[in-house]
Amino acid sequence: MILRTMEPRRVGILLSVVGLFLVATAGRGEELPSRPPPSPKALEAMRLLESSDPYERQLGFLRLEALREPSTVEVITRYLDRPEIEVRAYSLRALAAIDGVAAVPVLLDRLRTDRQPQVRRAAILGLEPLQPNHPDILPAFIKALRDRSTEVRITAVDVVSRIKDPRAREAMLLRQKRERRRDVQRVLKLAMQRVKS
Repeated sequence: MILRTMEPRRVGILLSVVGLFLVATAGRGEELPSRPPPSPKALEAMRLLESSDPYERQLGFLRLEALREPSTVEVITRYLDRPEIEVRAYSLRALAAIDGVAAVPVLLDRLRTDRQPQVRRAAILGLEPLQPNHPDILPAFIKALRDRSTEVRITAVDVVSRIKDPRAREAMLLRQKRERRRDVQRVLKLAMQRVKS
């Protein structure tokens, strides 16, 4: 029913996404448990990823993030290296939500290597709920407190201030002494009140 109401170009995109999924999952044999195919809602969200409209692409990633279907991880992974900054950021958040701890190496790599602050900030936000489950995340957050981008430092301050660990508190105190930007100083002041309570 959905295919009949769609324009031919979009049907082609949808079928190619399904075909790629089937090709990617074929031949795995018995070594991996088979994942159920994407739901119709996930297929519709994957179709939105190919839209030329930035709002529709964002909506597609947000829907996939909310659905959290493991069968969509391979599709999302293809968007991690796209030239569009927003697409890379949205794909990191969706990957973190769907793949969980398995996505940590990718998120840490993007936090460390991506040149765009928006992507590094998305990596921090994607890593935040995974922090208690992985020992490498807190040191990466502490390093992000010294990031060259103000928006990344502000995000790192907010996230680190909620972590109940002596290393986090110590890093926040050190950052408070060294920070020169007033906007970051204001966030640090509020965050330090949270840390002290």
